[in-house]
Order: sequence, then structure tokens, then C-alpha cells
Amino acid sequence: MSFSSVTGCLRLFVRRRQVEKTFLRLWGINGEWEMRKLKIGFIGAGKVGQALGLYFVHHGLTLSGYSSRTAASAQEAAALTGGKWFYRMEDVAKESSVLFLTTPDHALPAVDEEAAALLSTHSDWQDKVWLHVSGAHASTCLACLSAAGCPVGSLHPLQSFGNPEISAEMLEKTHFSAEGTPKALQAVRQILGQTGGSCSKISTRDKPLYHTGACVISNYLVTLLDSGMRFMQAAGMDQDTLFEAVLPLIDGTLKNIREKGTLQALTGPIVRADYDTVAAHCRAIQHAMPQDAAWYRALAEKTVAFAEEGERLSHEQAETFRRILKGGGSNE
Repeated sequence: MSFSSVTGCLRLFVRRRQVEKTFLRLWGINGEWEMRKLKIGFIGAGKVGQALGLYFVHHGLTLSGYSSRTAASAQEAAALTGGKWFYRMEDVAKESSVLFLTTPDHALPAVDEEAAALLSTHSDWQDKVWLHVSGAHASTCLACLSAAGCPVGSLHPLQSFGNPEISAEMLEKTHFSAEGTPKALQAVRQILGQTGGSCSKISTRDKPLYHTGACVISNYLVTLLDSGMRFMQAAGMDQDTLFEAVLPLIDGTLKNIREKGTLQALTGPIVRADYDTVAAHCRAIQHAMPQDAAWYRALAEKTVAFAEEGERLSHEQAETFRRILKGGGSNE
């Protein structure tokens, strides 16, 4: 092995130990978690399950395999990750110490009930860890498994998923959030300690608020971009070339956010205290697309408040904008 290979391995080891120590400190986990050899099984073999499987295998974690509603999807996931596939949930659970529930959200209650029912004939399964990956739901949706005494939690990758192989590569830079029982969080620590993934512990109670933020950033950003392009299209820009025309503006904005943070990346007429331009916006929208006037004003008001809180607008400037927005473009 070359010197560079040895030093690379040492750096990776140190990085993993740093991640583990950080998790211990931030998550309030006392004592040493028994670093047992984990075998990870998946219930649900869609895009998320396949991408996570590839990500785990790449970092040396052991997969027991996949079970799914259809044998075909379980076989596809197993072939992609080099693992096994199982007809039944019971079979993959037998082979696993940690079970990831990578089903659609609506299927989680049924999976929870079916898995908990298996414990009546497998009392030794109470040490198995059950983790779902939903962003919207907390570990409380696994109420049956929890009542049966099993460690339960959620591990949500803050990422959207498409092609499993591309998504697995994106997971290398993805931040995770986790919540659940202490033993479930200890398993998460061991898994991400090996992959080097970063993770925030959030409260079970606040999981819906966390997911609201993720949806605003991911889903509503798309809606906002589309709405802006509709204004431009209504002004006469060619629909076929519009996206390519605004792409540099989008890229530049994201670059500024990455380099400066949201407050300093904010540009435009509001932070310039350009009252006439914002008033003209309100009048133009009211004339051409009145159905969009209310949300434009609401977003502008939010931007004014943001700029005022960050001291990029004075209170007097902010109040002037509020009068303009309330008056639909009139500063009376």
C-alpha cells in the first residue's frame, strides 16, 4: 500500500471518530455504544431504499437485503446493491439488526402493525432497531413497534431522490436529521459514523415544523421560480427559451447564498429602498395578473421584514414599503 493510501485511510478513520464523538456530545448519549456488526435490511425497495443501500455498501456496511410489496422491485434493489431479496418482511427481519422502512409514508402504519405482530412469535426481536426515512412523520408513527418495546426512530436525508445511482452519490454530501429512542439514535450514530455523514438531532415534537422548512426550500422554490417565469412570459418573453435565459440568474443567486448567506445575498429594489420600483411591480401585477397580486405582496412584506431584522433597511424605510404594499402600489 502506498504512503498516500495509508494517510488517506488514517484521515478517514479520524474523520469517522470525530463524527462519532460529535454525535455523542450533541445528542447527549452517555456511555459507550457497543459497536456491534450491523446488518441492515430494507422494507420497501423504491428509489430511496436503493440509493441508501448503495450509499451504505459503498462505505462498507453490510446489507441483509430487501423485501417489498412486489418481488420484482425487491429483486431489482438486490441486484443493484449486490444483496439478497426476500418474499416476506419476516424473512428480511430475521437477517437484520437494523430495519429501514423505505416505503411510501401512507404505508408506514400498516408496516408498523405487521412488524409488531411478528414479535408475538419472535420475542428476541425486541433489540432490532426500526427506522423510517419520512421527513413528514416522527418516530411516533411506529407506535405498535414502540409499544412492543422495540427501539424506533427516523433518519431523514435532506435530499430529493431520482435515479438511485445518482442519488447515492448525492448522499455523500447530504445532511441527515434523526430523532427517536436512545438505542435507535445509537444505531444511527454507528451507521453515519462509518459513512461520515453529517446529522442533526431534532425533537420528535418538532418534526412537522422541520419538514415544513424542507418543503419550502425544495418544493415551493420550484413554484416560485415558475411564477417568476410566468410574469416574464406575460411580458412577452419566449416560453421556449425563457428557462435558459433565467438560469444564470438562478445560478448566481444560489452562488451568492452559498458564499454570503441569505441576508447578504439579498439584492434588488427592497434592500436598495427603491420604493418606486416596488410600487410599479404592484401596479403591473394588478393590471396584468391580478390573481397573483396577493401572494406577491405577502412575499414582498416578508422580504421587508427580513431586511429590517438584518438591519439592511431602517424601520422608517420598512414602514414606507409596508404603506406601498398595503396600498397596492400607492404611497399614500
